Amino acid sequence: MPPTQKNIILYADDDPDDLELVQEAFRKYAANVDVLTATDGSQALSYLLSINEGEPTPCLIILDINMPMLSGKDVLVRLRQEERFEATPVVLFTTSSMSLDAQFAKHYNAGFITKPLDSSQMRKITEQFIRHCTEDIQKLIKRTL
Repeated sequence: MPPTQKNIILYADDDPDDLELVQEAFRKYAANVDVLTATDGSQALSYLLSINEGEPTPCLIILDINMPMLSGKDVLVRLRQEERFEATPVVLFTTSSMSLDAQFAKHYNAGFITKPLDSSQMRKITEQFIRHCTEDIQKLIKRTL
């Protein structure tokens, strides 16, 4: 039987500490999840649009709102214009707690999670990220726990 393919989570953020925090938070799911990172919105969008038909696409995309080149909001708008990413779970992960940002996320069928103040809150936030995935993906991610 061929090995089971890991689920891909794409996380785009220009803050190296936040990139590391999220990667660390998903380490316990490493058997089932690969976290790919991008350091700005343009890099994330380029990667996503370069995925060929039949290649695995991320089961979840996490976007910081404030990034150089393209913001997370800009990336989200572009993704929702692409048929293959219309229904892909996306979460805006940000220091913002502005209700307008949360409304924007809701309008584009995306989650909205405020970044934690410290790493101790990250476990709960990782669970929130996973809840944005489809039920099937959630089961696959957690199957060995």
